[in-house]
Amino acid sequence: MENSSYIGLSRMTTMRREMDVIANNLANMNSNAYKGERVMFEEYLSRGTTGPDTRNNRFSFVTDSGVLRDFSTGKMTNTGNPLDIAITGNGYLSIDTPQGRRYTRDGHLRLDEDRRLVTAGGHPVLDNRDREIVFPQNDQNVPAIAADGTITLGAAQIGKIDLVAFQNEQGMRKTAQGLYATDLEPQPAPASSTLAQGMLESSNVEPILEMTNMIELLRQYQNTQNLIDGEHDRLRRAVERLGRSSGQ
Repeated sequence: MENSSYIGLSRMTTMRREMDVIANNLANMNSNAYKGERVMFEEYLSRGTTGPDTRNNRFSFVTDSGVLRDFSTGKMTNTGNPLDIAITGNGYLSIDTPQGRRYTRDGHLRLDEDRRLVTAGGHPVLDNRDREIVFPQNDQNVPAIAADGTITLGAAQIGKIDLVAFQNEQGMRKTAQGLYATDLEPQPAPASSTLAQGMLESSNVEPILEMTNMIELLRQYQNTQNLIDGEHDRLRRAVERLGRSSGQ
């Protein structure tokens, strides 16, 4: 196979990866606080090994170097549920899981059978002292969650939701159920970051934009495939001519 075909295939491979990322964005466009992703590309130059000037034997390939996450805030939706909270600005809730500490911006919370404040997946939300937040039994007061995360039931304060931030959000690893894992040390969220009770942050994915990107990517894939097919036909005809010439 000629180098032009290898170059085309390298591009098709990265486009396949890009299509997977776009499809994942579309699949999560209704997921709370989901952050859209984009594939990052970089050029790879092969080194020539033959000929008097190896610089003339270099070829440029394309590779995907990773995924860049868009951390812009999604639209805020009013739910009226007193246990729903949306984070305005930078920040994450601290979550306790069997796999260790995790973080999330999905504020769709509930009480479990032990009256602990947990995520939709059942993982406890931690307060600013690394403790689980437990609501008193038989207390029917509607909880009030202040902008700084303080939770009160009637006149009693039962805890303060931990809100943290990270210097390098791109270094966070996405796991299941809208959670993130990281080895980075959490810092207190900036004072401008607050909680809004009865609200949820929507995904920041723009469906129309994602569909447009998918259509354009499909066209590029087809054009590259046609280029490779044309190069293959050219080589086949050249071999056939050589065969006829050598047989005469």
